[in-house]
Amino acid sequence: MINILLIALGIFLLIRGADRLIEGALGLTRKLGVSELFAGLTVVAFGTSAPELVVTISSSIKGASVGLGNVLGSNVANIGLILGISFLISPTKIQKSTVNIEMPFLLIISVVIFAMIMEGNSVLTRYDGMILITFLFIFMAYLYYMAKNDQQVRKQLVENEEMKKVEKEESWAKIITFSALGLAMLIIGGELTVSNAVIFAKSIGISESLIGVTIVAIGTSLPELVTAIVAAVKHSDDIVMGNIVGSNTFNIAAILGISALINGARADRPVTFDVSYGLLLALVLLFGALIKKDRKVGRGLGFILLTLYVIYIIISIQIG
Repeated sequence: MINILLIALGIFLLIRGADRLIEGALGLTRKLGVSELFAGLTVVAFGTSAPELVVTISSSIKGASVGLGNVLGSNVANIGLILGISFLISPTKIQKSTVNIEMPFLLIISVVIFAMIMEGNSVLTRYDGMILITFLFIFMAYLYYMAKNDQQVRKQLVENEEMKKVEKEESWAKIITFSALGLAMLIIGGELTVSNAVIFAKSIGISESLIGVTIVAIGTSLPELVTAIVAAVKHSDDIVMGNIVGSNTFNIAAILGISALINGARADRPVTFDVSYGLLLALVLLFGALIKKDRKVGRGLGFILLTLYVIYIIISIQIG
């Protein structure tokens, strides 16, 4: 009974944390004059991936096996499960830059990590880490360019309207508090939900292998999942896409790159299937966006992505 109550508390914290994080991110866009997409690609995406970064780096420093499978599996869940559910909740308009730049960039580094995993037999060397970190720097440079461009556009709009409408200034204290509080609630809520769900699942006789590919795998993506659902309900399309595209890019370039650079990264289980499936989903997502002239993806693509994720879970269980 206590586990069920703690799961409920965890879910409550996840929902409230996602709401606070999104409010903080939107406050940042108004304060700095940047787009919601920029906030999604940075504050929301990097923030929801931060726990995985800390755990992975800690494992690398200790010389323990790095959870490459969890990171790659998280990327599969981000696209298949999270975007699948988000598109089912609300059709999403994808920005031109996301289709032309950010998603192709994610596809490129997905191909790169696929090649590294295949060549190294699920082992990443320090040289691989240097390559991935280089991609991270390129992505950060692009985000800097995006921010500067957003600010110039915002400035022109304000000048054209001759300051007819004065926007309410938001304090940095409020923005930072909302963002930090939201992230903390997401992390605590995710941990409460996953740990108690595992205990409850074991108590009713569910196998550990099934728990591993369902509760634990989905649990690593819980912050992104709840944040995306809340953003979809609020119709914050750019937050939805920025969160997932940015998170997947950060997972590969930063988390795997840094861990490989520190001490090399050896998978704790075979990950060929995970990295291959992640590449497949990235291709499906990009293709699904490209065939829409207005770049508005709907429930059809959401159903396809969710179905592909269910297939991923079934195959994962079968291969152990």
